[in-house]
Amino acid sequence: MSSNKILVRLLMFGAVVFLYAAAGMAIAAYGAEMPKPVAGKQVHFADGTSASGASANGAWSALPQIGPNGKVRQCVMVAQRPRAGARGTIDTALSVDISAGAGLAFGLDDDKLPSEAILDDEAEVILDGKSFPAVGFTVAGGNKLAFHPGDAAAVFAALATTGTVQLRTDGGGLDTGPIKLGLPGDAYAWLKQCGTQFKIALDKPTDPQAPPLPVPRPRSPEVASAVPTPAGPPGIEDRQKIAGWDASELRGDDGRVLACMIRQHYATGGANAHRIGTFLIVSRNKGLTLLLKDSFLNLPGGAAVDAALIIDGRPFSGFSAQVEGNDEIMIFPEHGAALAAALGDGATAKFDAVKVETLEFPVVPGVVPWLRACSRRWGISFETADAAPAVK
Repeated sequence: MSSNKILVRLLMFGAVVFLYAAAGMAIAAYGAEMPKPVAGKQVHFADGTSASGASANGAWSALPQIGPNGKVRQCVMVAQRPRAGARGTIDTALSVDISAGAGLAFGLDDDKLPSEAILDDEAEVILDGKSFPAVGFTVAGGNKLAFHPGDAAAVFAALATTGTVQLRTDGGGLDTGPIKLGLPGDAYAWLKQCGTQFKIALDKPTDPQAPPLPVPRPRSPEVASAVPTPAGPPGIEDRQKIAGWDASELRGDDGRVLACMIRQHYATGGANAHRIGTFLIVSRNKGLTLLLKDSFLNLPGGAAVDAALIIDGRPFSGFSAQVEGNDEIMIFPEHGAALAAALGDGATAKFDAVKVETLEFPVVPGVVPWLRACSRRWGISFETADAAPAVK
């Protein structure tokens, strides 16, 4: 991932720890005296979950955070809240942000969150039991997750009267359970004023350096159509755009998801164009594989290919390669998780087969995190054909 895009994601949560540390300072219930948002100036609001409003532990702290260009890039509010965990309650820093990097976003910051990057286009923001499709994604720089709802305007309007918020990502293996929001009216008014005053959109990223976010989708059904299409197996024609790549959930004869696939096609030249395709696939029987397609190849099917794979200038060992179709080469890593780790959240790869071809291609930020979320959602392993039960 580029340093600019890493910085954008870091800035989305850069104020959280600082504000949380300040939450124990003097708290004032402003009421009608709601302070005007001032760039770089913190304000604090009473805990809306407490009858007295005097609890510093649950108090909301807020800041119009200034970015590297000297302008306010996000309005952030944060409070400590308990969330559900596999072994009991976990204290987390819950934030509600209006950010140039994502628009409206809910954030979680604690040391029990998934450590591997995910990009889940089928996450959910649930307000008082009503579900809104959202994108759940990892924020660079630590164990931090953010959730951007598709219908940001409706979600933000509902926050004015919301009692509980629940954040769920099957792709991240996380469900917070209902969290008491406790957002006082003056805090909500401050956040609304802050976004308006500094002209930060709710519905989308407005920073050109921000990583693109996919369109949130409702959770896929466990069983769907099993009818093959002219383009291939069921599901291949249902494409989601992930950073310009096409992503699909492929289904088997029983209508259940068998593989998560994301691919990109390139073409150069005129009438006799050179067409290249890069495919990353996680399937139940093969784990994570990499398929390269080149229209200029004409190779015997099933032949082994002697090649080197270099990722960001470093050799990647422990894989085999063979011809699939006459213009396709499949790469089988010994350990799919190792290949995913090498590609990270954005890398440049070079496939060097001296007797066949040398091909350099990018794997852009968002591709592997989407694959990880999709495979985890359906219980498909990067490593082996043994899959855990899908989370549903």
